[in-house]
Amino acid sequence: MSQSPSPFPARSSLHSALALAGSFAAFIFIIHFLSSLWGIHLGYGYFRDEMYFLMCGRRLAWGYVDQAPLVALQARIAETLFGIAPTAIRTFSFLAHGATVGLTGLLTWQLGGRRAAQFVAMSAIAAAPVLLGTGSYLSMNSFEPCFWMGALFVVLRIAEGSGSPRAWLLFGLLAGLGIENKHSTVFFLIALLIGLLLSPQRRILFTRSCLAGVTLLLLLALPNFAWQWAHQFPTYQMLNAVAHSDKNLRLPPLAFFWEQIKILLYTTAPLWIGGIFWLAFARAARPWRFAAFTYLAFLATMMALHAKDYYLAPIYPILFAAGAAALGQYIRRDRILIVIGAQYLLGLIFFTGPITLSVLPPKTYLAYTAPFAPTSSRSEKYTSPLPQILSDRFGWTDMVQGFAARYNALPPDVRSHTGILCSNYGEASAVDIMGPQYGLPPAISGHQNYFLWGWKGYTGESMLTVGNDARDYTDRYAEVIDLGPFDNPWTMDFEHLHYFWLRHRKVPFAADWPTVKFWG
Repeated sequence: MSQSPSPFPARSSLHSALALAGSFAAFIFIIHFLSSLWGIHLGYGYFRDEMYFLMCGRRLAWGYVDQAPLVALQARIAETLFGIAPTAIRTFSFLAHGATVGLTGLLTWQLGGRRAAQFVAMSAIAAAPVLLGTGSYLSMNSFEPCFWMGALFVVLRIAEGSGSPRAWLLFGLLAGLGIENKHSTVFFLIALLIGLLLSPQRRILFTRSCLAGVTLLLLLALPNFAWQWAHQFPTYQMLNAVAHSDKNLRLPPLAFFWEQIKILLYTTAPLWIGGIFWLAFARAARPWRFAAFTYLAFLATMMALHAKDYYLAPIYPILFAAGAAALGQYIRRDRILIVIGAQYLLGLIFFTGPITLSVLPPKTYLAYTAPFAPTSSRSEKYTSPLPQILSDRFGWTDMVQGFAARYNALPPDVRSHTGILCSNYGEASAVDIMGPQYGLPPAISGHQNYFLWGWKGYTGESMLTVGNDARDYTDRYAEVIDLGPFDNPWTMDFEHLHYFWLRHRKVPFAADWPTVKFWG
């Protein structure tokens, strides 16, 4: 008696797919760990945001002005377990990027790709500069694709019928944690809903199991929503301020899509673009057609909102996986696929790694990358001698030491009531993280969550700060004294400043603190 054919695509064993994915994840972790250690040796320090996340981790809450709460928890746990050294606090982000690469291999397996195709997908995604960059430092961006692609993996299996309906609870868990990790997850989930509604797989939405998963999702997101409500939705206020400023570059649709090709590495474009077409039109991809619609809906949304180019990065593993699965159907010889994957790994070693990771001294970096012009890809109007992800690791120790020299030079009776006022969270958190070893007091600032943390009892009678021009302070202080320049050749261009001693604030901070607020 003959057996009916299986409704699912032929797949290699899950065990072998997991073994290959785990090997790639470990490989990526080692690359990040070693490059971070070497970068410290070369003079690269904390990335600006890392210090801020550490300070948020020391003030755990269900929300922050400019972020969801999980990155602060990540920072707190990393500092508690491994210490405060830059490489130590990045441990979980290194692991998360490794998991992202591994998930790409599992997604390829889910779409019917054999081991050689999985190798191609993981090699290509490992060479993508945007994901390699965001995985190289403590951030919420490193975890974002893990939550998104984990949730999507569940839906792919439910849609084809190989996943239990109870898997919707796992979807709800991953999606809910994704929202608590970064609010842009909401836009991904809306795009996923649109993708499902536009496809025959819409039927899986109208089940009790789906309702249970969505309920769990909402319950997990509720604490942050409650915090936002209690604080008059500061994240919306911040995003609205940014939208009405000239901080970010606004790209037309074609230029925005071209940036996607650049930040994912030019040579990988045929793979992931081919993945879109395969998901959208191939008969073999019919059970997962909604994934193509999801990407297109998300892309259109980000274009309409003039989002930063890297906001789409977490969705690309599914396209790399689809492209590799399709390639595996057309190329039956594994040796050819392995050669293609090896070429992507060479791109990681000789191109993406050197331009993204802290493995070259700055002067060598400029010489090595001169033909590539890596600083041409940026989402904000700020400029820097190196790409922001590298320039923002320079100057913090110098700045704090400069504050310490000027603070300790003050007479003891003046020093006792002198504070440090900073214009942004990078400067403030640098003082808070590195300042105690020099005897500095905690910093205050009106930027982002520092505004909510208040003025720490200072009146403004005597404050040290760094800024551009003494005239920026004369309307609020009776006396402004220039204490000399702060400079570092590799820091962001807007961080070439002067130290100022601000004296006799005309209106004390307690009565004037709302005017210091800067959310944007």
